[in-house]
Amino acid sequence: MLNTKRMSIVPTMRCTLRCKLCSNHVTEFKKPIDATVEEMIRDIDILFELFDKIEWLQFVGGEIFLHKGMAEVYDHCKVHRGKFSKLILESNATILPREAEITSLRKYGQDAKVMISDYGMFSSKSDEFIRILESNEIPYVVKKYHDDDQHYGGWIDNTSCRDYGESDSMVATKAARCPQVLLENMHCFRGKLHRCSNSLFMSELKLFVPNDRDYVDLLDKSQSDNMKRDIIKDFYIYPRKSCHFCSWKDADSLPRYPAAEQI
Repeated sequence: MLNTKRMSIVPTMRCTLRCKLCSNHVTEFKKPIDATVEEMIRDIDILFELFDKIEWLQFVGGEIFLHKGMAEVYDHCKVHRGKFSKLILESNATILPREAEITSLRKYGQDAKVMISDYGMFSSKSDEFIRILESNEIPYVVKKYHDDDQHYGGWIDNTSCRDYGESDSMVATKAARCPQVLLENMHCFRGKLHRCSNSLFMSELKLFVPNDRDYVDLLDKSQSDNMKRDIIKDFYIYPRKSCHFCSWKDADSLPRYPAAEQI
């Protein structure tokens, strides 16, 4: 059996905001790209061939509502409805959902949820966004990231994107406590499955060459499904190359900063 808590599909590297401390480093992409609808559907089908159960099937960005083809993707996910518990969407409430997206989400009843990161004045559509969700009985949660008492105390600074020069043993000890590890928050973009967002986004930025078995190439025909499952089962046993470049493994002890300050 192969299960995971969270599987995040990334539809786009584009975002409506340019946050100084963006944890996904999207401001560093000079030409941010989208995954096509066909690529997302293909990846989702492959993932559900590999996994027996996924608790949360998530869509994260960038800002996912920039992508115009998501309703078709959400509809397709229903093919695998028996193998995931919740459909989760993450948004910064700067763009309103399209009618087709609302129609698709309503089909999930209480098993779809929109996670709104509320950045105060920067989340310019927040009130209207919430009214649309409430009027269509779509569950949502608001994470407050403005003024006082910010969610998680605010943001950490993970923007240095450099090898910190720590020993393998130190990185292994710290990485075992990383919030991304504890959440089992895997990320997938255009055929590549990584164990966390930083492994994916830093790799896409070409900051380093990932080690063997740091990720799974879903399209690699030379590897059987069982070989790919074996790599995935090891995802949280030892650190990735990205762990040497990432601050999240120290998140519990790092200072917090106001979220969403713009460049």
